[in-house]
Amino acid sequence: MAGKGAIAPHHTEVTEGEWDADAAERALGDDDADAFREEYAYVDPESPERKTGAKFPHHDVSSKGKVGAANVKALTSGVGILNGGRGGADIDSGERKAIYEHLATHLKDAGREPPPLDA
Repeated sequence: MAGKGAIAPHHTEVTEGEWDADAAERALGDDDADAFREEYAYVDPESPERKTGAKFPHHDVSSKGKVGAANVKALTSGVGILNGGRGGADIDSGERKAIYEHLATHLKDAGREPPPLDA
């Protein structure tokens, strides 16, 4: 079940290629709220039309801004950040599990066992 800002889990194609979050975010553009909900596992519910409140990018994005397959490296990185890696994320504790479920669903789609969510 998704939280207020966490995007509900969904099934999609998953790739295992290289991951460049900065490039994906640049290609996405700054003014497409629907694309933000496709690209990120969390979108700030108070400003869903602003990319600055979105977190956990994990889909490849074409040079034309089309959101594509989820990326295994991005997904495992996202779980690592939820578990405190890279300083963790400034996320309400009630959203952590919902974000994890979103990322974990894609990892399962790739035939991977998701790393556990730390308490």
